[in-house]
Amino acid sequence: MNWPISARRFASASLFSTLLFAATGCEDASDLGVELPGTGSSSTEYQDFLVNASTVLQDSVETLKTNSYLIGRVRDNALGTTTANGYFNLKLSTLPGDTLPSLVAGTAPNPQLDSVVLVMPFESVYGSATTPLRVNVYPLVNPLDDQGIYNSNSSVAVDVTNALGTGLSARLNGSRKFNQRNDPSSTTDTSTFKVTVPDKTVRLKLNSPASSTAATVFSRLLDKSFNQSSLDAIWKGLAIQPVSDFTSAVVGFSTNGTSTSSVSRTVFYYHYANKKANGTLRGSYSIPFGNRSAGFGSTLSAPRYFTEIKTDLLAPFNRLQGAGGSALAIPSGETGDVVYTQLGNGIGTKLEIPGLQSLKDQAQAQAGNNPSIAINRAELLIPVQPYTNLLFASPNSNYLYEVNQFNQPLKRVLLNSRVERLVLSDAVNQLSPTVASIGNSFSGDTPTGYYQQAARASLFSVSDVNRYYDMVLTGYVQSYVYNKLSGAAPAAFILSPQLRQSGALGLERAVLDGKNIKLRVYYSKLQ
Repeated sequence: MNWPISARRFASASLFSTLLFAATGCEDASDLGVELPGTGSSSTEYQDFLVNASTVLQDSVETLKTNSYLIGRVRDNALGTTTANGYFNLKLSTLPGDTLPSLVAGTAPNPQLDSVVLVMPFESVYGSATTPLRVNVYPLVNPLDDQGIYNSNSSVAVDVTNALGTGLSARLNGSRKFNQRNDPSSTTDTSTFKVTVPDKTVRLKLNSPASSTAATVFSRLLDKSFNQSSLDAIWKGLAIQPVSDFTSAVVGFSTNGTSTSSVSRTVFYYHYANKKANGTLRGSYSIPFGNRSAGFGSTLSAPRYFTEIKTDLLAPFNRLQGAGGSALAIPSGETGDVVYTQLGNGIGTKLEIPGLQSLKDQAQAQAGNNPSIAINRAELLIPVQPYTNLLFASPNSNYLYEVNQFNQPLKRVLLNSRVERLVLSDAVNQLSPTVASIGNSFSGDTPTGYYQQAARASLFSVSDVNRYYDMVLTGYVQSYVYNKLSGAAPAAFILSPQLRQSGALGLERAVLDGKNIKLRVYYSKLQ
């Protein structure tokens, strides 16, 4: 059974309980007003186990067909500089409001291409939105392989000699105005007022299309026989990369759009004469990319895309890069008593909890098969360093991976597959979770199957200077103490906002108070 501990209790008693533990190591739970059903006050105690925290760099991160793609570069004085490049296949799909040029070519003389624009709705900006995004756009040498595996460490060849656009610029803090009716429900009142809202769309006009790849595509769009194979033969795909001196921001672009305005797309704007040849009409046609929802039947059939993410770490974190770096950890004592965990670039927090073994020894001290203590509740309390979420927003959740001494996730066999050993939620059998699937990254932004069972460290905000993550670990600590884990006990844990198969991608980051992370355990001594 689990009993909640209020944020107010944690905020007011954390320092007191830490000092108390330093002197005595444990305390009668009833002295703090914790009442545990079915136990006497003299037999119920709680104990804070301090945690050794350090920063590590995990292996590659899944970025194929995630819920967003990232483009840009941001410089951070704490960790270093992160660069994100996007790579995309293009796929024909008719979007509402578009007119295929071949449909007007038969009735109007010679439709003319005016411009080609990449239109890309975005959701988030990691860094400063006041400086315009500046990028280069290249065609791919070959399309992304439909069977290939791509992640944050992957890269593909681009055709730099036939650039589609260089030094292209787009505002990130623009706005747009529109008229909104005063009474939308009225059928007679047509009065309106002007509304100003942020314009969260990047528009990149490609180079003059006169002799470009895009112009060749448009000329073929006039042919009614044009199809996906025709497109692939001319235009292999897109690469969008920040220019070399852009370091202000990384932009997160949405990939879940279902309407035309919310889909990343290449738009061909053109004009043509009307039937009487005495006026000019305008049309547009879009070819989507970087989207997993709109117009493709299923996310599996949507065009492939992925984000390449490279971080040039500053000292002392640069020791984590290169051969053997993934087995290292930078203690919080070397980094101002803080540690880091970040989505997207593989930065995680390693947690070593020596007290777990001592609790296990205590539980098994009694002779025979009966344990000497009962674990009533366990929770991991992780304070967030104040005022550290200005450049990167804090992730709402973190997860725990069991790892060996080399920081490699331990494995378990599930449904004939080897999956990473996650600390699972209390509702799940830690030894043998029962699930119907491993998980599916194409089912939206909520993980399914095994990964849906992961325990979550949720973010709580008591005040601007008192924010912390709380993860309930009662079931896991019980399994650890009573020798019911799925394999050998881990050497440590890695706290990360990156959950496999969730489809989530961003650069949200938590800066944690590395000296005051603790595992709090409530237990009863059995007579």
